[in-house]
Amino acid sequence: MARRPRLQTRETRLGALGARLGDAESVVADFAGDDLPQKRIRTFSEAAHDDLSAALDVLGLVEDLGLVVHGPRGCAVGPGAAQESATLARIAVTDLDQRDTVLGAGDALARTLKRLNDAVNPAALVVLGSPVVAINNDEIRAVVAEVATEIGKPVVWARTDGFRSHIAATGADAAADALLNIVDFQGEREPDLVNLLTSWTGPAIDDFAAAISTLGLRVNVLPAGAKVAALHRAARARASVVLDPDGLDALASGLSERFGVPVLDAPPPIGPKATALTLTRLADLTGRKIHAEASAAAVDFLRDKRIVLAGPSAFAFALADLAEAAGAEVVGLTLPHLDRTHSEPLARFSERRPKAQIHIGEAQGFELANVLQRLAPDLVVGAPDAVAAALRLGIPAARLDPADVIGVSGADAFAKAVSDAFAGAALARRLARSSARYSAGWLRRSPDWHVKLEVK
Repeated sequence: MARRPRLQTRETRLGALGARLGDAESVVADFAGDDLPQKRIRTFSEAAHDDLSAALDVLGLVEDLGLVVHGPRGCAVGPGAAQESATLARIAVTDLDQRDTVLGAGDALARTLKRLNDAVNPAALVVLGSPVVAINNDEIRAVVAEVATEIGKPVVWARTDGFRSHIAATGADAAADALLNIVDFQGEREPDLVNLLTSWTGPAIDDFAAAISTLGLRVNVLPAGAKVAALHRAARARASVVLDPDGLDALASGLSERFGVPVLDAPPPIGPKATALTLTRLADLTGRKIHAEASAAAVDFLRDKRIVLAGPSAFAFALADLAEAAGAEVVGLTLPHLDRTHSEPLARFSERRPKAQIHIGEAQGFELANVLQRLAPDLVVGAPDAVAAALRLGIPAARLDPADVIGVSGADAFAKAVSDAFAGAALARRLARSSARYSAGWLRRSPDWHVKLEVK
């Protein structure tokens, strides 16, 4: 059996940084030239997601996919989509013990795969490795090939182990690789079919899919809410539009490289302007005519307000455009990771806000609290952990999910989040009086005192 090419981590493939704090112009310099930026590591770290949890979140979105986690029972559930009750019914774990950790447990994996297949009859099965697999070196690939032959349906391996990368998004890449290995490309290209790659669901996503349909195109939404049949259709599509590039760029590029499905070159369609640009470029790519372009009235509800935005990197940069159009000064972004795919929006942001602080670090509560305390913004919008940190400091804040701001109505959703945040300012002040999560001495330390350049 020929060896498969090793799955590259985000650090190797894209020079991803998971630990960084600096102004925008200095972070831009990290990605200048052809060399990858020098990796930074934390000598102290709070808990964060790993590649296994990220892979579970992506694979759990496919509704008729069976998932087997090869590891101890505690490795079985991810932080997001994999916690849904319907998804839990499709997840099994081999429940390895100390003996299995040392000696291996290929037989246990084969038994678990066959039992899950009998119990839920999925269209395909995926095995995910855990940290134990990095220790005992189980030959997962041989087991899945044998079981696939026996049960007569696809069984593939998502190459996770929890150790390989400091960037959780590497797990999304492993999930994409597994999904692509399920695809069976049969039939002719469908010139009126467009893949809409999204990890999110909701009314705004539905509205954007409907906007694509007005171009006379059929929309194949995946992986969120999709079935394995949608993966097979994806290989026949005319193009792919990616709503979640931080999580699904590997799936989009894989469809392009393996099956010739081009990826639309456009920023995330967040707000009227970006949505019009995306639809126009899609119409040009597919030879359609766009019937009407979205327009938006000028707004200035954030004039002279200093704001920090938090969330997935592509989303945060796009949201910064909306915030600045509303008159805000974006003084900081807090992001889970940053890599070469963000070079262009990072450079544009740096041109406008060269001294804005960019904090890179998923689930690092101390860093968030310290950075926000130093920046003292008027408002924080975005990811839940940043919102919680802001409220404890007395800063008005509101959660805003990427799914809410997709499409023409994105500006309205953003304005509502801002309004909610300011309406809850009294709550923030009350929390600040009763919350002392970190000592004053701890917060006096530099936010990145523990982030060091990696010594090679």
